[in-house]
Amino acid sequence: MVEIVILLKALCKDTELRVRVLDENNNKIFDNLPNTESNITRKICINGRKLKITLEQDNIKLIPMIEYTLNKLIDKENVIQELIEGRKQWDSLEDNNIKYSTKLLLIEVNNKNEAFEIVENTYDRNEVYVGEIYDRIIVLGDLEDELDHALSLKGTIDEVLGVKSKVSISKLDKSFEGFIKGYRGAVQALEIGNKFKIKPEVYNINEMFLEKAIFNLSKEYTDDLIKEYKNIFNKFNYELIQTLEEVLKCDLSLTKAAKNLYIHRNTLMYRIEKIKKETGFDIRNFKEATFIYILYMNSKANV
Repeated sequence: MVEIVILLKALCKDTELRVRVLDENNNKIFDNLPNTESNITRKICINGRKLKITLEQDNIKLIPMIEYTLNKLIDKENVIQELIEGRKQWDSLEDNNIKYSTKLLLIEVNNKNEAFEIVENTYDRNEVYVGEIYDRIIVLGDLEDELDHALSLKGTIDEVLGVKSKVSISKLDKSFEGFIKGYRGAVQALEIGNKFKIKPEVYNINEMFLEKAIFNLSKEYTDDLIKEYKNIFNKFNYELIQTLEEVLKCDLSLTKAAKNLYIHRNTLMYRIEKIKKETGFDIRNFKEATFIYILYMNSKANV
């Protein structure tokens, strides 16, 4: 809060502004405002911390400008990074949007600063925490339909900035242990998605059971697989790749896969037989489908 006081002193000195700022517990942070009946109080959020600001009625329109200016000038405290590195205690958190969040989104994008502004302007600061963690953007909140949130954010960032962003999702249980587990899960989801070039680039770690298992196979074993089956997909055209991916994505449901591919079931059966002929594996069989999926993911990782 020392930085806020310094900034407010400078602002008031240069503009002759009169203002009072209190924390959520009504502890005084800064005050050069005389007590009058015309004073107006509003809530603001500075660096993720909720405060109360009081101005004379004639100056009430200045509140958004003051909030914006302070947030831009203050070096933001990276609470999330301090939590992860053990420099801040969970019980000392003042931002309830972090402590009581049930979902976590982690966004990876080249234009991080520009993307951060897009994400920050998407949410109400009083309901959702938006911050930076190392080279990524983190969103925490009690989000319903988190997949819709992730797809919407990705779509907006990609369209506005003309880049490809990636978003991972994990669940939280409102405990410190759950937060660390959720964060690490979201990081791993991005690593898995990047390694295996999974599309679309929105990954929910709670649904990546098989991908996680493949990701954690030993290097020696995956090297042996690549060496033994290095030519297995050489004769695959786009249609066969698309068919293989869709059947596996639909949990071997041929009806669903045919519908998603917009092809007749007989056409799908023809392609499956062709995959069997080329690889020796029948993707209608669970064990064979699982193994060919391992081979396919590793082949993508080594392109």
